[in-house]
Amino acid sequence: MPLHYRIITNNPSVAARWPESTEWIDGSANQVFLRARDLVHRCHCLLTHPLAGSVKPNQTPYRSIVVGDVPAATVDYDSLRLIEGALSVAARLGPPRFARRGDTTRAKESVATAVAAQMPARLDDDFQLIDFTLMQSAVESLGAQHIPNRVFTQLNDADEGKMRGQR
Repeated sequence: MPLHYRIITNNPSVAARWPESTEWIDGSANQVFLRARDLVHRCHCLLTHPLAGSVKPNQTPYRSIVVGDVPAATVDYDSLRLIEGALSVAARLGPPRFARRGDTTRAKESVATAVAAQMPARLDDDFQLIDFTLMQSAVESLGAQHIPNRVFTQLNDADEGKMRGQR
């Protein structure tokens, strides 16, 4: 049975690669943290560390976090501790140095907007690539590709038939 997960992201590269698994956040990396925290409060578990790759929250405008798609019976306190810790680190480090290109929601969040508006497209691409690479590694490590249950069952049945024929 495949692992069901949801990728909370504000990175268009991640959203384009895993469209069926993505919950798009049209906002800052901090808003990604807040959405992940809301899901943890609703008994979803974090499947990746919110500060993965040791990329500080104020160093990149992009953030992606994988959470389980099916809520558990109770709140996972390890997940809660991790996401609250990430929010605390983000608050302590201050506003991000750069915003996503074209992100107008940041104007309300920090004074970095003037700098962010001048961020070159190449630098924005690099920030997206860093986050994308971390997500790609995470998804591979989880051994998970988003496949709807009915499709997975059909594939599984077909694979079993092929395996029987090969023996």
